[in-house]
Amino acid sequence: MTKGQDMIYNRVTLAFPDRDEILFKETYFADSLKQFRLSFAFVIALYGAFAFLDTQIIPEYAQLFHFIRFFFVIPLLVIVLILSFTKSFKNSWQFLVLLSTVAGGSGIAIMTMLAPENYTYYAGMMLVFSAGYFFIRLRFFYATIAGWLILLIYNAGAYFYADTPAWLLITNNFFFISANLIGMFAAYNIEYYARRNFSLNQKLDAEKLHVEEINRNLEEIVNERTKELVKAKEKAQESDRLKTAFLANMSHEIRTPMNGILGFAQLIKHVRLNDDERNEYIEIIENSGARMLNIINDIMDISKIEAGLIVCRRSNTNVNEQIKDIHSFFSPETKEKGISFSFVNSLPDDEAGIITDSEKLYAILANLVKNAIKFCDEGSIVLGYKKKGDNLEFFVTDTGIGIPLDRQAAIFERFVQADLEDRRAAQGAGLGLSIAKAYIDILGGAIWLESAEGAGTSFYFTLPYIKGKICDKKIKEAQNSSFKIQKPLNQRKKIKVLIAEDDEVSEQLLKIILHDWCSQILIAGTGKEAIEAFSQQPDIDLIFMDLQMPEMNGLEATRQIRMMNKEVIIIAQTAFGLSGDREKALAAGCNDYISKPLKNDEVITLVAKYFNVSFA
Repeated sequence: MTKGQDMIYNRVTLAFPDRDEILFKETYFADSLKQFRLSFAFVIALYGAFAFLDTQIIPEYAQLFHFIRFFFVIPLLVIVLILSFTKSFKNSWQFLVLLSTVAGGSGIAIMTMLAPENYTYYAGMMLVFSAGYFFIRLRFFYATIAGWLILLIYNAGAYFYADTPAWLLITNNFFFISANLIGMFAAYNIEYYARRNFSLNQKLDAEKLHVEEINRNLEEIVNERTKELVKAKEKAQESDRLKTAFLANMSHEIRTPMNGILGFAQLIKHVRLNDDERNEYIEIIENSGARMLNIINDIMDISKIEAGLIVCRRSNTNVNEQIKDIHSFFSPETKEKGISFSFVNSLPDDEAGIITDSEKLYAILANLVKNAIKFCDEGSIVLGYKKKGDNLEFFVTDTGIGIPLDRQAAIFERFVQADLEDRRAAQGAGLGLSIAKAYIDILGGAIWLESAEGAGTSFYFTLPYIKGKICDKKIKEAQNSSFKIQKPLNQRKKIKVLIAEDDEVSEQLLKIILHDWCSQILIAGTGKEAIEAFSQQPDIDLIFMDLQMPEMNGLEATRQIRMMNKEVIIIAQTAFGLSGDREKALAAGCNDYISKPLKNDEVITLVAKYFNVSFA
């Protein structure tokens, strides 16, 4: 095999390796069948028409030539043409066409050797060569075999049976060999470029699939400065209506909380407010920000799922506690809507411990409950589970609007919602159920639903019941709340901090959060500036290192600082929040990692983890 610029192929036969050759043969047959039939019918007609010349030009051989034409060659060609209308023709058509070409060429070769002075048969030989190499769609390798086999038959007959003069044989061979070589060269290039186009089309199809997958990873659509959402290429079978609905939903989901953030921020800035009004507006801004962050997190989750970056971290999980936590979290929202929200724990606490991924189980239950609340205006929602054989079967039932039967099969797909015409269907990216289903698949379970339009919906999913150890929640919380002080500062209450951050807003936020507990705050806008600042002031206690900065990124800056000092505390911060970022930061030498948006309590808690300072 030879690896060319665009494809891997055999230089002699032009064949592809393995499966590509099979696909090419199928494509070549489909593209060639119509031309083959037309050309073959024309060849049959032309081959028969030449019988008139037999009678007129060389009557002494007319009977023999008519026998060759009408009792041998043409019947064979007609049979092959008829077979082209059968299903089995695809498997043997190249062999049959090769056989037909050799038969037709052999007939003309016999006529040429018996009537060497008649140039009509030389023209017939050229027509056979032309048909084999160009018109009847015989592939190059087989056409070459046919051409040289016909030439060999002619030479053998002319030399042994027709007693053709040497000079005439040499002259004819020069003519026929030249024609054969020209035909070979042309046919080789024609098939080469046909195969090259096929190979490029295969690669183009693969690229199209790759583009479609990238278009499903819609991380970039949350960029607040972008006026248009990424125009996704859905798979061929997905309708334009679904794609348009998704883009409209995402635009709505981003613009709605942005309207709350920007609008009420302007009111706080320009309007005289009392304390109650100001607090109310601030709460609206916080809620709008949380809503936007939920959308971003959903898109990040679906992107990780599609990229295969989701890691299953199984541990001891108490199902009863999970159910109670979900109930407590969503109870205020259901009370506000006037909906009854209850839960059912079918196992006692000492049997409710299982081995599974706690975070993913929580996310599954939260998505299903949020979905129920969204589409339920009155009545009740029930959350619970029961043990069935080797599985736990969880359920979330509601008395909401229900799901039409024709939409039930689609609701677990990406960016698809049950009712595109319902106003509430626009309040979400259509990712929650697809994320839940993906997590359930990862955990080894299955999900399904029962619903009737106007009569509510029940979602069910199973997880393997792998019994785990009982974990005392109070002990666990106490363990999580205790920090190991890695760098005591001899009772010093102030610390010296370097903020390496190229975004001015993020830099200002960190300065405000840390101001009261820092003796000095230094600023660096690039990785190189961070290294220079630390080399000039090695008594810095803490560095907040942004991973994405110009000139030199935070990972490389951390590595170089670690070559100077092993003790300074370095906390990585990033707005990407992708799977693997934490591991990369720790491998580069960071002590810890925090993702944006930064929250006041999280930053303070993280600093308290490493320094003996009071944040009371």
